[in-house]
Amino acid sequence: MNTDIKVILFDLGRVLMHIDFEAFPNGLGLLTKEERLQYDQANIQNSIREYETGKMSTNEFYDSLYGIFQKKYSREKLRESFDGIIVADNQEIIPFVEKIMLQYRIAVLSNTCASHWEKVLRLSSLIKLFPDVFTSFQLGAMKPARSVYENVCTSLNVQPHEVLFIDDLKENVEGAISAGMKGILFTDARQLQHDFQNHKW
Repeated sequence: MNTDIKVILFDLGRVLMHIDFEAFPNGLGLLTKEERLQYDQANIQNSIREYETGKMSTNEFYDSLYGIFQKKYSREKLRESFDGIIVADNQEIIPFVEKIMLQYRIAVLSNTCASHWEKVLRLSSLIKLFPDVFTSFQLGAMKPARSVYENVCTSLNVQPHEVLFIDDLKENVEGAISAGMKGILFTDARQLQHDFQNHKW
């Protein structure tokens, strides 16, 4: 046990939960690159970013997609397809979480939106193990912004060096390390267990 670490902070997507970004266009029947390029990809990504940082409400977000997709899909169809990105708990990481929570505080830090978070709460049993959760749409900022990591430390009343952050994206881990945290770049549960046991952070 590393006595310097007090909090193990987990990313959500592709760490605690399986996600499928292809589910959104596929759910709309946009299966080829050519079909997808019919629509303004930059505007879609801008709307998603605004939604994930809490600058748009759920209704405003789906209204924006309704316009971007030229009213071809209903708001209900857009939401069903967009929420399809959230798939299921990552069963392989559950034993690690259950073991680690006996020794450390555990928390979640995720770039996500209200619609996806509602589905996570309905779908995931794993998320119920975490007493502290930080989401970008509630924080008003996204990883790897330094303010996000600082907000987590302030809320948990810990120093950055007392937090070990686990994320599947290199830029998010680097952002955490830049803010003073420890970090592990996640590939799979076996690699995480190995890196954790061998203090590879």
